[in-house]
Amino acid sequence: MFPALETEVKQETLPDPYEDFMYHHLQYYGYFKDHRGSLPTSATHQHVWKNNPRYLLSGSFGERQGMIPDPLQKEKLLWPTCISSPVHRQIEAVSRDSLMLSSPLLRSRQLLHDEFGEVNPCLREPRDLFTFFSSSGPLQAPRWPIECEVIKENLHHIEWVPPQPEYFYQPTGNEKLPEIVGEEKGTVVFQLDSVPTEGSYFTSSRVGGKRGIIKELAVTLQGPEDKTLLFESRFESGNLQKAVRVDTYEYELTLRTDLYTNKHTQWFYFRVQNTRKDATYRFTIVNLLKPKSLYTVGMKPLMYSQLDAKTHNIGWRREGNEIRYYKNNRDDGQQAFYCLTWTIQFPHDQDTCFFAHFYPYTYTDLQCYLLSVANNPVQSQFCKLRTLCRSLAGNTVYLLTITNPSRTPQEAAAKKAVVLSARVHPGESNGSWIMKGFLDFILSNSPDAQLLRDIFVFKVVPMLNPDGVIVGNYRCSLAGRDLNRHYKTILKESFPCIWYTRNMIKRLLEEREVLLYCDFHGHSRKNNIFLYGCNNNDRKYWLHERVFPLMLSKNAPDKFSFHSCNFKVQKCKEGTGRVVMWRMGILNSYTMESTFGGSTLGNKRDTHFTTEDLKSLGYHVCDTLLDFCDPDRTKFMQCLTELKELLQQEIHKKFNELGQDMDLEGSWSDICLSDIESSTSGSDSSLSDGLPVHLLNVADELNQKKKMYKKKKKKPLQTRKQRNEQYQKNNLMQELKLTEDALSFQERAGFASSTLQKQPTFFRNSENASSSAMRNEKPRLNESQLHGRDKGTSLDPSKMTSILTKSKERMQTEKPRPTVSCSPKRSTNSSQEPAADMKSHWSRNRYPATKRGRAAMTVYPSLHIYTYP
Repeated sequence: MFPALETEVKQETLPDPYEDFMYHHLQYYGYFKDHRGSLPTSATHQHVWKNNPRYLLSGSFGERQGMIPDPLQKEKLLWPTCISSPVHRQIEAVSRDSLMLSSPLLRSRQLLHDEFGEVNPCLREPRDLFTFFSSSGPLQAPRWPIECEVIKENLHHIEWVPPQPEYFYQPTGNEKLPEIVGEEKGTVVFQLDSVPTEGSYFTSSRVGGKRGIIKELAVTLQGPEDKTLLFESRFESGNLQKAVRVDTYEYELTLRTDLYTNKHTQWFYFRVQNTRKDATYRFTIVNLLKPKSLYTVGMKPLMYSQLDAKTHNIGWRREGNEIRYYKNNRDDGQQAFYCLTWTIQFPHDQDTCFFAHFYPYTYTDLQCYLLSVANNPVQSQFCKLRTLCRSLAGNTVYLLTITNPSRTPQEAAAKKAVVLSARVHPGESNGSWIMKGFLDFILSNSPDAQLLRDIFVFKVVPMLNPDGVIVGNYRCSLAGRDLNRHYKTILKESFPCIWYTRNMIKRLLEEREVLLYCDFHGHSRKNNIFLYGCNNNDRKYWLHERVFPLMLSKNAPDKFSFHSCNFKVQKCKEGTGRVVMWRMGILNSYTMESTFGGSTLGNKRDTHFTTEDLKSLGYHVCDTLLDFCDPDRTKFMQCLTELKELLQQEIHKKFNELGQDMDLEGSWSDICLSDIESSTSGSDSSLSDGLPVHLLNVADELNQKKKMYKKKKKKPLQTRKQRNEQYQKNNLMQELKLTEDALSFQERAGFASSTLQKQPTFFRNSENASSSAMRNEKPRLNESQLHGRDKGTSLDPSKMTSILTKSKERMQTEKPRPTVSCSPKRSTNSSQEPAADMKSHWSRNRYPATKRGRAAMTVYPSLHIYTYP
């Protein structure tokens, strides 16, 4: 019935001549010592690879060199409740099959060269060749530092949206400020023994953490009448260090600092058991470090009841009374501590409850989500999962590439890129919920999502710091440092997550324009959601970096505050992802800050954000991208005009505060914007702590090595494109010289030469083109922005419209481009969009959008070879 397929199957059994040659060639040099029969042919191997779970790439789940103390210990596989039983049976077959560990095709035997050109004879898996997940692929169990004890329980919390708004707590003025008494007058009911602190450093990791029997750290109950609470935090993202019972229903809690540091206590997540329904409990966290907190303006802690989740399908909710945030009266003489206290009444007797600073989103939660994407036959066609790198502990850092297949290589090359990342600070789980909302929408079948996948390549790193997320850190990785201050690092082995992210973006910039970079964060001292950006000093693109945030504020007016945005580039923030990517050439480079509290805007005023609110912002990011790239530039130009007016008002306000009077007409645009804006008022860890002591010598050696390498480095061979550009430039220089010679001759001859003083237009254009191809420090700009601005600084909308029209006509006549569907985004399918009250609040009569019909999607045959960018 299918002769072509029958022929293909017959051909699979024939030996491959090339493989036969390579087998003998490599066997001569001692690579293959096993029997010939164990080496499958390449055609058979490719067929089995895709259809047999036995051929899972063991290197993807294997052990990182120098990190695992016991070389005989095999990597364990984690199977949460989200995996079906047939998958369990398949993976059991995998674990019994020795081929997973013995097949010579599953290991790379390449000699790896480092950045200094030296050979590194390590054998590692070909990281970029295969997708990480298969339809039956296992999840990697989280790897912990070997000092950490981990309980053998898999926690799972349901997602739930409260039916009513959760309002901020309104202080009464009668809140009690409990005096901290400590364990001298209380009873320790929970305490972690071996926790690495400052002075020690990460050495190795293991699935399940510390070996041996897990200790029972909770006190032993004396009987059913014993009302002592049982605490626990030895699970993913948990970080309670000690609990002291100071009264029948009152407890003092101490949070564990970030591992290998002595600070960064803000995030908390722990479990309590043996609850009583009719009692009022008081919890006081005694070692917080920030002098200011959203708890002072009405933020409530989160509570989760397992009985409510099972019986009433109720998840995380804001609870607590008598909430106060105040300075600790017990000062250790080195740094001040602050306390958070609140009272609570549990809903059930003998319940298991959890408390958290914000909605947890763990590494296992992410893996379950990515596995569902990999198992989806539709989403897996345009969302490719890769391993970006391994973290310091050996946990996988995932990279998602999301785009629709292109019809031609030219169409693929014409796509611009958008880079998004989250959880570089592990305690800011807000970023993961926004990222989840973004992925839910961009992977949907909405016409807007399909359009975005048609015109963009999305590079997404959903969890940059998995080690910190797993162990319950607030800001740091296992290197004991804030990764968002080390994006310039040269220590690949110590900061692999950001090193590989930066280099991935660097390679991406070499092949296509990156329109937008955004890193999702959380903010502990300001409400609402806002962006931090970078001021562009090029007057030709003045204020352009503020257009996207202003558009986002119009699309999400009850969540996003443009007035809270800041675009000042401070020296202490030079190592952040936002600034480093901007220096690399991405004009629209942002940090998105989402509050741990809630909104002070519109219909959501004085209410806490839910996970649904944060996920809806992920949709609004997509919505704003379509507005930002709309071929009809009306919205873009109107935003520029509005930004000019806002900036004028801000400048007038600043001069009035200084008591100065200045006529700003005609000269106001020359004022440096950095002088107007204040600092970003970021976290207390804004200043980098520098490198840990054990890495200082390593960094010095690498710097010296790099300097020597640069001195010895030979001039690289030029590509054909570079040689052509140099050849054209040399010809143009000769023509210019001839023009100058002719000019001097005319001057000597007495001819008028005023019309020849100007540099030839063709030379200026070619020089600009060649210089743009070379790498430089200035931010690159997207094509639509190049059309929308001339070389002046005027922002007159009427002039800009005429310039835009002429520029488009000139570009269309000069250089044909591949056709890319850019239909408008107002889709009729609202299944993946927020409710009506969450929709954008653009003034449509003020920002009209051109009505365009979406072109019909081409239906590809099942055997069509797609071209991916």
